[in-house]
Amino acid sequence: MRIRLYLVVFLVLATGNAVAGQGMTAGLEAAANAAALQGDFETAAGQWLELARVYDTQGDAHARSRALSRAAEAQLALGQNQPAIELLEQALQVAPAAGQDAWRATLQAALGAARLQNGSLPEAETDLQAALELARISGAGQVEAATLNNLGNLQQAQDRDANAMRSYALSLELAAKGGNHALAAKAASNAAEMQLQEEDFSTASEQLAVAARHARQLPDSHEKAYLLIRIAQLYQKLVATDDVQQAAALQAHALLTEAADIAVRLQDARAASYARGYLGGLYEDAGRYDEALQLTNKAIFSIQSLYAPEILYLWKWQAGRIYSAQGDTEAAIASYREAVASIQSLRAELDNGGEAVASGFRADAAPVFLELADLLLSASESGSDSEEVQDRLVEARETVELLKAAELQDYFQDDCVAAVREKIRGLDETLTSGTAVLYPIAFEDRIELLLSLPSGLQRITVDVGREALMQEVHTFRRYLEKRTTRQYMRQAMKLYDWLIRPLHKQLEANDIQVLVLVPDATLRTVPLSALHDGKQFLVENYAVATTPSMRLTDPRPIDRGNVNLLLNGLSVRVEDFPALLYVDDELAAISEIYGGKRLQNETFRKARLEQELAGNEYSIVHLATHGKFAGKVRDSYVLTFDGRMSMDELEQFVGISWFRQDNPVELLTLSACETAVGDESAALGLASVAIKAGARSALASLWSINDEASAKLVDYFLETRLLSEAPEL
Repeated sequence: MRIRLYLVVFLVLATGNAVAGQGMTAGLEAAANAAALQGDFETAAGQWLELARVYDTQGDAHARSRALSRAAEAQLALGQNQPAIELLEQALQVAPAAGQDAWRATLQAALGAARLQNGSLPEAETDLQAALELARISGAGQVEAATLNNLGNLQQAQDRDANAMRSYALSLELAAKGGNHALAAKAASNAAEMQLQEEDFSTASEQLAVAARHARQLPDSHEKAYLLIRIAQLYQKLVATDDVQQAAALQAHALLTEAADIAVRLQDARAASYARGYLGGLYEDAGRYDEALQLTNKAIFSIQSLYAPEILYLWKWQAGRIYSAQGDTEAAIASYREAVASIQSLRAELDNGGEAVASGFRADAAPVFLELADLLLSASESGSDSEEVQDRLVEARETVELLKAAELQDYFQDDCVAAVREKIRGLDETLTSGTAVLYPIAFEDRIELLLSLPSGLQRITVDVGREALMQEVHTFRRYLEKRTTRQYMRQAMKLYDWLIRPLHKQLEANDIQVLVLVPDATLRTVPLSALHDGKQFLVENYAVATTPSMRLTDPRPIDRGNVNLLLNGLSVRVEDFPALLYVDDELAAISEIYGGKRLQNETFRKARLEQELAGNEYSIVHLATHGKFAGKVRDSYVLTFDGRMSMDELEQFVGISWFRQDNPVELLTLSACETAVGDESAALGLASVAIKAGARSALASLWSINDEASAKLVDYFLETRLLSEAPEL
């Protein structure tokens, strides 16, 4: 995980920042600058906000605008993107318009950079282009240079690589011409990173030399230390190339050592920790584990007086890897546990950081959970008794559960998952005779099948790696969508052999009738009921249920004697969506058997749906309409007569029943909805829509299906689900 330096645009703010005012304002400003210099951004943010309040009372709009922008700079350094964006919007609003084009360009560029960091690319591009125009009009060359650098970052995120390289080159030229060494170093290092991705190692090495030369010309500061660390990390990527391996390692070592010395002199605990920790990583890569562990422990010691879980997890994770390489499994497990605990403490802060921060952090942090689970599973093999083995297996599964919860929380961008986990008992605690829970975990070299039975948890290992599993699942999904062929059968049988056949002995011995599957990653994108043993589909042998997590689904059965349906549907054209001609028949068929309230076409509106759910105790809510579950929750919706209903609105309407302990919504069915094809995050959103909406169960399709077939399937499902004596969990 590299340190991400987003604060390019604030170079202009940091130079020549002579804010008017004497006495208290001068003291506060000095204290805020000193705190920022030492990396104490929490203190700096608070002091800049206090200064903004003081300048407001004095009627100094320009000084207030600067103070707000500096508070935003500190918030961004802490990863608090959304609060920073709000502060920058406020700074722009209060900034004087007359004669302030350069300053307004600076603020507009800062806002674009913050939105870029937050993952809001269209809005970021609008801000950056506006900033570029203002900077050129006012002749503010360094604002133009900073904006070009961030525009390059945006273009790189949009895969517009040629444009990004041009933007970085122009930024470097303008920054170097103006003697702005910090910005020149950033533009050169950004260009080098792109060249590393394109495997142009020679040019990347030249750009890194330029970046290091400019960085070393800066006076000692927090910014210089972080620039040196960033450049060192890019040199570390060059270590993997044979032609420059030794030279790159020496450069990385020298830069990190210099950064550590600067940070210690400035009493910048965070920078010192990063520099020492990444030095430890260099020694880890070289197999010099004793020195690596010594430096890693120094990195941990550097931040012991700070609340810095975003740093602590890195070094606890690194220590865990080193202990594992040395063969000290128990010490490795202890370090990994502390790394996971640090990650868990970051959850609320990640929500404030925005979608891009959450998803980026998830990609960086996910290996920590999986590697801890791997260690625990390996340790279970040497357990001294059955109780110890069970404890290891349960902890391994719970560790992956924490990762699943984090994925769901990041998808929804709120704390609904944590609330549900607190309220619901785990499936293990409610298992009845005849029910088993299958929990597959895909590792790089194998699949671990954890099977929960009423008698306890069992582990079966299959020698198939994650990549092979992903390829078969993707092929299976593609062939399943071909409605006129049975090409999917080969993959259906192979996946059955990997995931189900190894469990036959245990399933038969325990007379299992209900099989609950808890898929992860790629397995979410396919209906596991369609696995085939060569004679029958899995669903023909077991009542199959799927849940996104062991602790996010309420396993209690539907009360068949107290069913009250709310039927909603569109059979007419709305917006650009075609009419669903069979919805009328679908709702009529369901209503004829079960009764219930119908909201159809013109009456199926958001306000009316909310009114019905607030005023009546419906146990089943059926939505026969267009809808989509995409990789991002903000792009997911269900169509009503008056527009698209977001997941937040669905939660608000259906979730009212969550507070009715006696009769909440038991089942949410979505006919004619689909997920984004092959998108694991979209499938995760589909599987967990019931969680967001507060319902116990949900039914929807993984891909677009025929309207007539969907109507028949839903009718059949509801009839068998509510009237038959099918086994329950």
